[in-house]
Amino acid sequence: MIRVFLTLLTTLILVFSAASYAHKDAPGIVKERMDLFKKSQQDIKALYASIRSDELEDIRTNAVALAQWGVVMPDYFPEGSGGGVSEASAEIWKDFDGFKDAAKTFELAALSVVAAVDQGDKEAIISAAKSVGDSCKSCHRKFRN
Repeated sequence: MIRVFLTLLTTLILVFSAASYAHKDAPGIVKERMDLFKKSQQDIKALYASIRSDELEDIRTNAVALAQWGVVMPDYFPEGSGGGVSEASAEIWKDFDGFKDAAKTFELAALSVVAAVDQGDKEAIISAAKSVGDSCKSCHRKFRN
């Protein structure tokens, strides 16, 4: 059991070290968007943690932060900002309207969490949070290398 844990821990350290190194070498807007995606990942983790602890205001705060990221996300993908250390697929610029639609879907999913908080409906909060995660996965499948 300890050997499995140590192997997993070592793997995670190597993965995060490589990601941190890539961020270090990223230029300008690419670094900014990588940092903002990292923040959104932390916001999603915090959202799920706040759902588990029934902290409605924390759920709202995290969902609002995610919705705000969805609004500005396309602004961090100007033409020519792919390649290099970026994990952005060229598909983003080939189908920028589709990418903007995916960001809008993410925003609306996050706002649906806020609406569920307003209703005080735990099941709706959980369902809406799942739609946030699903929107991430869907966008990554199409628009991330």
